[in-house]
Amino acid sequence: MSHGQSHRLPGRPARWAAVAALAAALTLSGCTRGGAEPGPEGRTASAPVPEGDAFYDPPSPLPPGKPGTVIRQRPYTPPEAALTLPSHTFLVMYLSTGTDGRPVAASGLVTVPDGPAPAGGRPVAAVDHGTMGIGSACAPSRIPAFAGLQDASPVGKLLARGFVVVQPDYIGLGVTGIRHPYLNGRSAAYATLDMVRAARAIDPGATATTLVYGGSQGGHAALWSAHHAASYAPDIDLKGVVANAPAVGFEWMPALFAQQDAMATGYTGILLLLIDGAAAADPAVKPAELLTPAGLAAAERIWTLPCMGADPDLPAAADILRPGADLAPLDAALKASATGEVAVKVPVLLPQGGNDVLSNLNQTLARELCDKGTDLEFKYYADEGHTIGDAPLDDAVAWMEARRTGTPTTAGCRF
Repeated sequence: MSHGQSHRLPGRPARWAAVAALAAALTLSGCTRGGAEPGPEGRTASAPVPEGDAFYDPPSPLPPGKPGTVIRQRPYTPPEAALTLPSHTFLVMYLSTGTDGRPVAASGLVTVPDGPAPAGGRPVAAVDHGTMGIGSACAPSRIPAFAGLQDASPVGKLLARGFVVVQPDYIGLGVTGIRHPYLNGRSAAYATLDMVRAARAIDPGATATTLVYGGSQGGHAALWSAHHAASYAPDIDLKGVVANAPAVGFEWMPALFAQQDAMATGYTGILLLLIDGAAAADPAVKPAELLTPAGLAAAERIWTLPCMGADPDLPAAADILRPGADLAPLDAALKASATGEVAVKVPVLLPQGGNDVLSNLNQTLARELCDKGTDLEFKYYADEGHTIGDAPLDDAVAWMEARRTGTPTTAGCRF
């Protein structure tokens, strides 16, 4: 079955296997492991804060303000929280920028150490989460068990180092009425950077000094945050990013299906996530023009599937794309947000597990970023999988602390 123009991958046919590996990793990935109470500085209105899930319904119209302005906040104390360091966590709705350039509401969590800030203030660390789904309910702040409020999580380990820790839900996760532009680099970066700004409004002791940590989808978000930081948020002093096993190679996925490659079997759900996400970011991507009726119905169901759940009624891989479908708009949208498209001017740590199906792809990505002049350290853990364990996480947190304190890196690339 033909699907219009050829979308053969450039060069290496072996990349088909890499695309399937990406799909497996995204299927398995989830969220990263996750004194006086700061005041309401930065809140835009004095209206009562809605209770329950009504918190996530944005006001209409949105209040005026710059990106990062806090719309509302309330204490967040789920029973799953197990942070022993005295701190307060807040559920926050804040202003960000949508893929259309207009203001949009986003949500997330801010955790602040108790007590007065030390001399010089507190640094801020953003923790970007992995794939949990694309419906508005698929946000760490909406699923307390996955909110990462434990001592052994990135949040807990960074909090112990004196960081204010933010966890953006990303655009369209958490806040209702907005579709999540899955793996859109600009959107993920803006949501992350604006949540750092919101933290500085919530905690007057927070400074502009910032580090970003992310894994899988969050690793992609961390790299794109570094790409956009200087132009979008020059008020943020980004010192470096940790991108653990970042999502990579997804821009090749449509070609896998267009060429009816056998490796597409089993990965229809991933393709639909990518199409839905691209369509949420770019009106030129029209699912109805790309997908069969059964494929389009499945693409709509994904928006309401249980988080990290699977659709038992997905069409076969051979019956997902319309014959003759023009994939050019989709290809362009995915290529624009491909991980390899970033240009990063701050130090990067890229931890990678040897047992992760993305291992070879991310070693290639690291070398490509190095060729662009990125100050990058590739840290290989032979026995780790897609989600790193305690020792690699400790290494990453120590690396972030060294960047915060100004310890210089060895210039260039380290493998």
